[in-house]
Amino acid sequence: MAKDAASVYTYGGTGNHVIIAGRYGCRTPSYNHIEVFAGVSTLAVPLFGDEVDYDEVDLVGHRLQKVFDYAYDSASECDARAVGQLRKHNATAKRGELTTLPNVGLQLLDVVTVTDARAGISGEVYRVKAIEERYDTTKEPMVYEHRVALGGR
Repeated sequence: MAKDAASVYTYGGTGNHVIIAGRYGCRTPSYNHIEVFAGVSTLAVPLFGDEVDYDEVDLVGHRLQKVFDYAYDSASECDARAVGQLRKHNATAKRGELTTLPNVGLQLLDVVTVTDARAGISGEVYRVKAIEERYDTTKEPMVYEHRVALGGR
């Protein structure tokens, strides 16, 4: 799952998949600084890596998470784990949900672009976290729609 994956569908705007209803939000990630510790190297040097989102630190203050994982053998492995852990926290910050007409090509974890002028959203990129299909023929007019849960990519 690449962070820079291209968008496969566009919702909202002219000529694109119609948005019947939408809710969008953003919250601050739980942590904005990750430190990973992995014991000591063969030269008795502590193995350590970290990643910091300085924009978030400036916005909400310092939120540190320390991770201890002794399976790593180098500082570069610790750095890679810190980058991944921070990306995981950032991905939980952006979320939303939209109701739209069914799109049979849409799959879980697809990257989509949303433009919803009613909510002030223009060209926001999300990853599909869940798809719920609703089909109800007992009402007039019949209901056939998708609810798509969105998250950060």
